[in-house]
Amino acid sequence: MKSLTFLCIAGGGFTSKRGTFGTTGKLETMMCVSYGRIEDLVFSGAATGDIYIWKDTLLLKTVKAHDGPVFAMHALDKGFVTGGKDGIVALWDDMFERCLKTYAIKRAALSASSKGLLLEDNPSIRAISLGHGHILVGTKNGEILEIDKSGPMTLLVQGHMEGEVWGLAAHPLLPVCATVSDDKTLRIWELSSQHRMLAVRKLKKGGRCCAFSPDGKALAVGLNDGSFLVVNADTVEDMVSFHHRKEMISDIKFSRESGKYLAVASHDNFVDIYNVLTSKRVGICKGASSYITHIDWDSRGKLLQVNSGAKEQLFFEAPRGKRHIIRIAEIEKIEWDTWTCVLGPTCEGIWPMHSDVTVVNAASLTKDGTLLATGDDFGFVKLFSYPVKGQHAKFKKYVGHSAQVTNVRWLHNDSVLLTVGGADTALMIWTREFLGIQESKLVDSEESDTDAEEDGGYDSDVAREKAIDYTTKIYAVSIREMEGTKPHQQLKEVSVEER
Repeated sequence: MKSLTFLCIAGGGFTSKRGTFGTTGKLETMMCVSYGRIEDLVFSGAATGDIYIWKDTLLLKTVKAHDGPVFAMHALDKGFVTGGKDGIVALWDDMFERCLKTYAIKRAALSASSKGLLLEDNPSIRAISLGHGHILVGTKNGEILEIDKSGPMTLLVQGHMEGEVWGLAAHPLLPVCATVSDDKTLRIWELSSQHRMLAVRKLKKGGRCCAFSPDGKALAVGLNDGSFLVVNADTVEDMVSFHHRKEMISDIKFSRESGKYLAVASHDNFVDIYNVLTSKRVGICKGASSYITHIDWDSRGKLLQVNSGAKEQLFFEAPRGKRHIIRIAEIEKIEWDTWTCVLGPTCEGIWPMHSDVTVVNAASLTKDGTLLATGDDFGFVKLFSYPVKGQHAKFKKYVGHSAQVTNVRWLHNDSVLLTVGGADTALMIWTREFLGIQESKLVDSEESDTDAEEDGGYDSDVAREKAIDYTTKIYAVSIREMEGTKPHQQLKEVSVEER
């Protein structure tokens, strides 16, 4: 929209006037705006890279500031700081007559104390601020940097930048995890004290799932176009790739021990089984009546359990993909390499009342098989005592994400729970503490349920709701001004009989 509107307070509302460009500058779309030290001057950044200087509603002059749009501007005591699509941060005097200094956001300029890696040089700058002698910069790629006026730049924090994050995998041996997102990036994260990104790789398409091989040397990534690739977990360089499906790859898992087989689930309603050693597809699991949501291998690497969008729990023999019907009593005896499925008799209690099959997005069971974590569409991370038989089981609930929780994974030693949010694109690390046999409170979350002894360990929202005594609120001080004396406080005249 090529205009700039000025609003003035008038009574209980506003009056508006459009800026007059005249012959001073071209009619352009404005990306940012700021007031300076002089009250009647306004400064706006245009899509062309120019700064427009206004007095009242009249354009005074334009100044070339950046190559490409000026996305961010911040007023200082004696000037301005601006950031543009060109990845340049510029310091200016109070009337944009002189550019005092420029900073180019580049990998080579990062200090040794930076926590991560730049996705690219000269990223588009979308937000900018200044405080205590440092400039804070937010980029299009989800990075926040601190720039010292003398020159050094420090990368403070970074994350995924676009769409939703669904793909999450914990390294089988190290405090490391991988995430993949709709933003077409694969990222490797260190989970120790540094909490930094170790590696990043741009992908041709966005991804929704990933998994490490049993030895941690390879990483499989499923993409949204029906293809998948296996990369070196250290260098994130391609090892092999396939494209046999048209719909999204929704889950991907290596078989146990040698990781000989790789199961790839898709929204085409199939699970393909590949021999990793020969790089060939050796089996197809058919029979699901809807898209595949979750898969798990048994501990021998010979059986797959599959969940579908039609609330099906199916079983297939590897490597050919022959379907098997297994009785409930036998299912409970099977030893699984991982448990990330959300359907089945041993986890039926994780589902809230009146919920459909899409509400619970992910599950992850500890190695000792005692604690099942789930993430759901309501933004809750829940912990259940496993197995979770019967409907509406008791649980512990934690809130941290501002959007739906799309995936959860326990670290290899069960000491940490990893969760990712969809729209908030956040990776969260929850520490598990041990106090003898009984679990302690996991996180001091203001929304977490209590763990009082009388509650029997894991709380139930349903039980708590039934126990709440809703009383009418009575105000000690009236919220409405009153005159006179209340009837019950008035002096009563003594009757003749009482005399």
